[in-house]
Amino acid sequence: MPGEFKHIVRIAGKDLRGERRVQLALTDIKGVGTMMARAVAYAAKVDPMVKLGSLSKEEIERLEDVVSRPQAHGTPSWMLDRRKDEDSGKDIHIVGSDIDRAVRADIAKERRIRSRRGIRHELGLPVRGQRTRSTGRVGMTVGVKRKEIRIREAEAAAKKGEAPPRRGRGAPKEKVEKAEKAVVPKAEEKKEEKKVEKKAK
Repeated sequence: MPGEFKHIVRIAGKDLRGERRVQLALTDIKGVGTMMARAVAYAAKVDPMVKLGSLSKEEIERLEDVVSRPQAHGTPSWMLDRRKDEDSGKDIHIVGSDIDRAVRADIAKERRIRSRRGIRHELGLPVRGQRTRSTGRVGMTVGVKRKEIRIREAEAAAKKGEAPPRRGRGAPKEKVEKAEKAVVPKAEEKKEEKKVEKKAK
């Protein structure tokens, strides 16, 4: 046992509490779960039930080495978080800030190749098939159109001379009807013009 108890132990760029047991303290590192923490402790030949602050400098260095490269110390590949990495083709395990960088790179790649997931990321919509009609309502509604949007659509259609979009139950009558009245004559004129063109042909 070392003479001095360390209250803060820095491993993989993260300050860990020395009062906690090794297998629990290591879970504060991003990318290290309970099973991986226990496997790391055994691979480094450290008792997982001992308090982290009571370890010697050599034991802490061994822990840090195993955390950074668990596959080199006999950790099975099924425990690693990034198997068959697209860049290297190897089974690797990344921890700490490297995880955030890898996730950002993955999302950027999805957006670049214009996959469905990449487009959903761009639009700020749920990526994994969740509902959007009744949940995740931040800002503009997705499943149901608001009254203001319906009015704007009707006014835009009036300017273009097209038929207004179909009115739902929630739209205010007066404003939409006003827009419809402005549109209907123009729409009829366009229909007549098309008929004349067809006859001419």
